Amino acid sequence: MGGHGYSGWWGNMGGPKHRGIVTYQLSPYEMKTNAHLISKGTHNFFRRTSSQLGYILPGVFLFWAVTHFGKKRHEYINSKAGHAAGHAH
Repeated sequence: MGGHGYSGWWGNMGGPKHRGIVTYQLSPYEMKTNAHLISKGTHNFFRRTSSQLGYILPGVFLFWAVTHFGKKRHEYINSKAGHAAGHAH
């Protein structure tokens, strides 16, 4: 497992050359990354978010309900009525 020395930079490791691989690249001067961001971006955001609400809301509601119950229970146990009922902390 000894070192074989420097084998080249990433992508140029000195191994066999790959054949039949074609890569494409778009010039950064031709890209319009923020084109139509405001006009179409907001519509797409709301459309995509509303389609996922059925998956998100049950988890959010469950988290809220458990947290709400826990806080109320904690307040009750540490109150005078909770101590009188025999709950000690």
